[in-house]
Amino acid sequence: MKKITMITVLFLLATPLAWSAEKMPPANSEIRDAGNKFCPVSGDKVSKADSAEYAGKRYGLCCKMCANKFKKNPAKYLAQMATQEANPAQAPAHDGHMQMH
Repeated sequence: MKKITMITVLFLLATPLAWSAEKMPPANSEIRDAGNKFCPVSGDKVSKADSAEYAGKRYGLCCKMCANKFKKNPAKYLAQMATQEANPAQAPAHDGHMQMH
């Protein structure tokens, strides 16, 4: 009876460890800084406080509102950012931003 109790206790203690090991990201998946100086959503300068991660890179954003928009559709805003970098005159006009900084 003591063996069964001990095995059950060990099993119950080991189970959460196995689940937590599955959820950990692989060691080689480092998040790198994208190095953008302007928000891909609004075109404003990035804030140190706001960022979002996508495809192994951390993108700087100007505010939480832009971070939420970026997280919903990062591909759209990354394409927009590429256009911005190629031609700064075509930067977005605050895409509903309304200067709430």
